[in-house]
Order: sequence, then C-alpha cells, then structure tokens
Amino acid sequence: MTDTSPDAESPDSDVELYTSPWVSGTRAAAYFGPISSELFLPDDSLEDRTAAWTRAERELLESLRDKARTLGANAVVGLEVTLDPFAHDEDKEGTGLRLHAVGTAAKLEPLF
Repeated sequence: MTDTSPDAESPDSDVELYTSPWVSGTRAAAYFGPISSELFLPDDSLEDRTAAWTRAERELLESLRDKARTLGANAVVGLEVTLDPFAHDEDKEGTGLRLHAVGTAAKLEPLF
C-alpha cells in the first residue's frame, strides 16, 4: 500500500539541496565528499530550449540526489549549478546545452 498523505516523503524530499555550505539549525553528522552530475543536450535534439532547460535541470538535480542517496546522505550542501548554452561536444563534433552540478554530500541532523 502506498502512503499518499501530505507527510509522505517524495523521492525529491529525502535529499535536500542547499546552495549554502552550512544549514542553520543543523549539524553535519558526516560529510561524504564532493559529488557532481553533468548533462549534455545536443542542439539538434532541442525544439523548445526553455522547456528543455527546465527538464534537463530537473533530471540533473535528481541524478545528484541519487548519488547522495547511494552514499547515505540526506543533503547536498554548497550546491552550484552551471549552465553552458553554447557547449561543444568533442565526441560528436556538435554544440548544445551543458548543465553541471556539484556539491558536498552530507548527513545533516537537527540541533534541537
């Protein structure tokens, strides 16, 4: 049976993302080190760039959450996301959109 109550944790809520390197009201019980994800979308696969960027960012951040979960983390701190709309792919000799996310996987515990 699936819990559909408002308090049920969704996959997106079990690993929180923070741009700050520390989170007020918490302490880091463990740091698991830096993690990163990268995504490249070739120009020829993009019809609507705005929609593609939104979808790609969602996919990129979920990939980062998956890596954090694997390590036992419940947060990524110091998150930085960069977007290069004119990236060059050396393998395919083409250009496209590159998104890159990096942060530190951590296990945060409340102070109180």
